[in-house]
Amino acid sequence: MEINLSCPNIPDKPPPAYNGDSLNSYLTALQELASKPNVPRIPFGLKTPPYTHATEYVELFSALKSSAQQDPGGVCPVSFITATNTLGSCLVLTDPGVKVSSDPALPGLGIGGMAGAPLHPLALGNVRTINKMLGEAGGPLAHIQVIGVGGVLDHDGFKRMQAVGADIVGVGTGLGLKGVGVFDDILRGA
Repeated sequence: MEINLSCPNIPDKPPPAYNGDSLNSYLTALQELASKPNVPRIPFGLKTPPYTHATEYVELFSALKSSAQQDPGGVCPVSFITATNTLGSCLVLTDPGVKVSSDPALPGLGIGGMAGAPLHPLALGNVRTINKMLGEAGGPLAHIQVIGVGGVLDHDGFKRMQAVGADIVGVGTGLGLKGVGVFDDILRGA
């Protein structure tokens, strides 16, 4: 189960994964639930927003380590991290000569999250950094897998995600643009 702590479209609040206190609150609640004896063990992970500063990674790893310290076995309950969600506060202009109204004429035409190919380099950096930090942390975080998502369109994007350490690669952009044929493209290297 993926816990999305990265949605860029929460009114009047940043994504919880940008804030150490919010991360700690969520992980504490999840740790408490996971430690109950009669609760089924369902693997869960966190979907993170695009991190652009070293302190954001430090906050994430501080929260993960704190969660491990709360566990009787000393292991963080998080099974995977999905990196990365869309980058908020983005706007695509289709006609560069027309002044933009502050209110979109139709729903969905306003400011939103950047995804797809433009996000790919940032997603690669996030996956690489998270994977590296997991390796350095070892011990209570060693079991956490990384799911690399963000702008994977084809075989090359898939291979790039693997090269930076993604254990699993999501291809939402490719699937959305090419349909299920994207999987053949990835497998054949087309």
